[in-house]
Parts: sequence; C-alpha cells; structure tokens
Amino acid sequence: MIFRKLDPPLGPDGRPDYGLPAAVLAALAALTLAIAAMYAALASRFLHDHPRWASTAIVAAAVLPGTGIFLLARRLLARHGLYLWQSWAAAAVATTLMYATPGWAYGIFPRVDDRYERELGGPGHCLHDTPYDLTRARTTYAGDHPGRMVVEPLHSGLPALQLDNAVNGGLRHLTPADAAARRILAQHNC
Repeated sequence: MIFRKLDPPLGPDGRPDYGLPAAVLAALAALTLAIAAMYAALASRFLHDHPRWASTAIVAAAVLPGTGIFLLARRLLARHGLYLWQSWAAAAVATTLMYATPGWAYGIFPRVDDRYERELGGPGHCLHDTPYDLTRARTTYAGDHPGRMVVEPLHSGLPALQLDNAVNGGLRHLTPADAAARRILAQHNC
C-alpha cells in the first residue's frame, strides 16, 4: 500500500497536473525553514535587536527556497510520479527537522550560563569544581555594564569574577572584565 502510486488531479488539457502536490511539499518545506529561521533569530537575539530585519530574513528563508522546491518538485513529480511513501518520508523529515531546530539553534547561539559552562566552568574546564563553579556560586549581571556577568562564590572572602561579553546568543568568548578577574583566571590556569 505504501508503494502505491498516487494519481494527481488532472489539468485542463486532461494530463496529470503535479502543481498541487508540489505546492504542498513546498509549503511544508517553507514552514520548516521558517521555524528554523525563527529559532535562529530568537537564539541569536537578532529578532530582539533588529525585529524588521529579522522578520525579513525569516520570510526570505522560507519563501525563496520554498519557491525553488516547488519548481523542482513539480518537475521531478511529473517525471517520476508521486508515491505514498514519498509523502510520508517528506512529513517525517520535516517533523524531525522542526523538532531538532531549538536544540541546534541554542547550540550555535547559547545562553550565557551555557557559554560559561562550555568555556570555563563545565566538566574538564579550569573553573570546574572550584568556588566559581555555577553550582557553588551566585550569578548576577551588572546593570551599569551591559554584557557583564558577575560570578560570586558562596564562600565568603573570595573575590567576585567579572566577565565581559556575557550576552545570550553571543559568539565572542567570555573575557575578564578587570585585573582581579584576570588574576582569578590565571590562578586556575584558564
């Protein structure tokens, strides 16, 4: 049954017209690409910082490839036909991609705490199992310095670690904000 050939609607000339199945496939692809572009814009903060440009990019990421997919699918379906398994495979691929989109978007453009874990505090990194490990410290963000992360150990007497470039979706590495932060990082061989 799944290898059965599906008959498309007939065109005005009586020949099979694969425009509708190609349009459905293109719409599915456009929806998948729009969701991927939207998550990428959200994770990178592009949507928050430049909403008009981000909206334009999201629409372009959906419409332009969707149009190409429509034209290509129409030709391929006219040449080879349409089978039920192809429809199921397209739906499965689109669903899988839509489900995986948030993971890869936030993997490329991580949140600040995730960046700290990847660069300094996670397992195998220089601040893991120290008082500056996020499980042993309090994290705040300096209001007078946008993009500054302050990691204060819960043990009294230790200085706070201040890091710059601490923004969600940032691509630049966390850097010490002052001489005290450089000393702390050097002390832990960072």
